[in-house]
Amino acid sequence: MAGAEGFWNELFGAGGGPGAAVHLRLLRKQGQPFLALPAGGRAAAAALGLYPAQTGRARAARAVLRWLLLAGAAVGTESISLRVSPGDPFAEFLCSLAGAGRGAVPGFGILAGNPASPGQRFIVLVFDAHQRPVAVVKAGLSEPARGLVRKEQSFLEAVAGKAGVPKLRGTFQSSRLEALALDYFAGQAPRPRDDWALPALLWPWVDGQRTVSLGEVPAWGRLEGAAGGSPLWPVVAGRLRARALHPALAHGDLAPWNIKLSPQGHWRVLDWERGEVTGIAGWDWFHYLIQRAILVERRPTRELAGRVEGLLNSEPFQRYAAHAGLRGCERELVLAYLLYSAEVIKPAEGLPQTRDLVSALGGTLKRLKP
Repeated sequence: MAGAEGFWNELFGAGGGPGAAVHLRLLRKQGQPFLALPAGGRAAAAALGLYPAQTGRARAARAVLRWLLLAGAAVGTESISLRVSPGDPFAEFLCSLAGAGRGAVPGFGILAGNPASPGQRFIVLVFDAHQRPVAVVKAGLSEPARGLVRKEQSFLEAVAGKAGVPKLRGTFQSSRLEALALDYFAGQAPRPRDDWALPALLWPWVDGQRTVSLGEVPAWGRLEGAAGGSPLWPVVAGRLRARALHPALAHGDLAPWNIKLSPQGHWRVLDWERGEVTGIAGWDWFHYLIQRAILVERRPTRELAGRVEGLLNSEPFQRYAAHAGLRGCERELVLAYLLYSAEVIKPAEGLPQTRDLVSALGGTLKRLKP
C-alpha cells in the first residue's frame, strides 16, 4: 500500500510529511498503479474516462466499473491516501485551474503513463468545487518526461487555433516537475464506425499554400539516416525524395486512444509530443488505420495489407491525395511511413507486425527499378 501511495506522492512532494490527506481509489494494471480515482462516485466515474479503453472487452469492463462507482460500490479498487501540501507550488497550480482559493486542495484523478518508459508522464484530471472536471494536466518528473512536456508545449503554442488541436491553458515548471494544462474536453475515443469523419479532421491540416519536396521535410531526413539497410529503401527513396507535395501538420502518433470524440461529433486530438508543423501528408491517416489493426484488433498481415489497399483506393483518400499532391505515389508513401515506424520510432509493441507488413506491401515495388 505504501508503495502505491509513494508512487503518486512524487507528484506533490509531500510524501509522508505534513499536508492535507486526499483519499483516492486505486486501480492497477498488470500489478502496477495505473489509475487513481477520486473518492466521490460522480467524480470517480468522470476520471475513469482518462483510460481510453479500445477493445470491446475493455470498454465493457470500464462501463461496469463506472456503473459501480456511481452506485457507490468501488469493487476492484484499493483505498489509498495521498498527502498534498496546500503550499506546494504544483498544488497551487491545480488550484488556479479549479478556481479554488489559495491553500485549498482541489479534487483530482490521476492516470499513470507507461511505467517502463523513461518518459513516463502523469495525466491529472482537475475538478472544481462542484466536482465537475475543468482541466487536464500532463506532468513529467524525469528529465526525459519533462523534455516531452516542453516539446508538446512548444508545438501547441506554434499551432494555436488549428482544427482539432487543444488550446494550451497554462504551464508549470519547478525543480521537481514540469506540466502543461488543457481545458477538459468531454468525449470518448472514436470507434471504427466513426472513421468516416477522419478526412474532415485531416483535410485542414494540409497547407495548400506551400509546396515542398520530401527531402526538405524533417521526418524524411530522419528516415534517410535510419532506413539505408532496407532493400526497399533505394526504390522508395528514388521515387519520393524529389517529389513535391503540400506539407501537413503531423501528429506522429494519431491513433484512436489519442483522440476524444464529443457526443456532438467534435474531434480533439491529444498527446502532441511528436507533433511537427511540416510533416508528410497521409502518414497520420496510415498510422491511424494500421496501429489500431495491429495493436487492438490483432489482424493478420494479409488482412491488414488488404485494408491498406482498400484505403488507398477509396474515394475519400483519393480526394485527400489530390488535395495534398500525393496522387501517383500513395503506395510508396505507405512504405515510407512503415519504414519510418520500424527504423526510426521502433515501437515497443507491434514492431514485428510492422516489418511483416513492409514485406507484404513491398514485394511488387521491390522488383521495380528506382
